[in-house]
Amino acid sequence: MIVLISMISFFLDGILSRYILPNSLFLPLFTIVSLVIIYPYFNNDNFRYFKFIAIIGLLYDIAYFNTLFYNFFIFIALGFVIGLINYLLSNNIYTNILMTVVSITIYRIITFLITIIFKTSYSLSELLQSIYSSLILNIIYCLIIYIITEIYSKKNKILRSK
Repeated sequence: MIVLISMISFFLDGILSRYILPNSLFLPLFTIVSLVIIYPYFNNDNFRYFKFIAIIGLLYDIAYFNTLFYNFFIFIALGFVIGLINYLLSNNIYTNILMTVVSITIYRIITFLITIIFKTSYSLSELLQSIYSSLILNIIYCLIIYIITEIYSKKNKILRSK
């Protein structure tokens, strides 16, 4: 189920990115949402989780950014944040929405800081627009995937950490 969720999110990112304009209100970051959703299914095996998200980060770099280790390190950092929030709060739909918002915000801020290093014409208003444009669609996706995985894991008795 972990791989299926990640693959669906990964491919939906690519498909929707082709049809949604960069200045739209609905910017997909489904792969980052999948990092939030799949965490409990690793049952506190953080080494396996970080190894998995490192591979997803490398694939994301190669497929969508034509870079190497850019999203790899960002995804690892997001994994630490997701793990920390999961450690502090119980895993439920509200926590998943919170983790999605925090993860997308951190992803956009890190991307903003890296862009500032190489391009000086990026403004703070563009950062804020990229954050709120990413939140709407991704929170809806988080809700849908959370409900589907919750039903599927209960039906098939798939264990997940609380």
